Amino acid sequence: MPIALAMPAERRAIARMFVELTVAFNATIFPLDQLPSELDANLALVAVAVMLGHADGRPMTASQIASYVQMPRTSVLRRLDALLAHGLIRRIKRKYYLEPGRAKGVPHRDRFDLILSEGFAVLGPYLSKMDI
Repeated sequence: MPIALAMPAERRAIARMFVELTVAFNATIFPLDQLPSELDANLALVAVAVMLGHADGRPMTASQIASYVQMPRTSVLRRLDALLAHGLIRRIKRKYYLEPGRAKGVPHRDRFDLILSEGFAVLGPYLSKMDI
């Protein structure tokens, strides 16, 4: 029998949320009938960085995204090109934005809500202990 992993429920909840959110973000990039055979977690990471820059009112250049996600700029550019090709984002004067239709709505919002509610059901009591 393998050695039992000493991992608190809260850490497992965060790890589970990370995996499920990464898969969910990938699902927002590709239509369900066009999912690639292998998901690219870094593609989702770059897409989320673009979304955050846009949402914060500070859209980023490729270099800024690369710095933010701690990836080589060439890797980020390759993923930005893929996101552009899929129509998820737009580039305006070297800065990246969500495509206007996606900026107005959250695809698969119910899926994100479920992932977060399940995770925070475990994390809530832990976080409330931290309030001092």
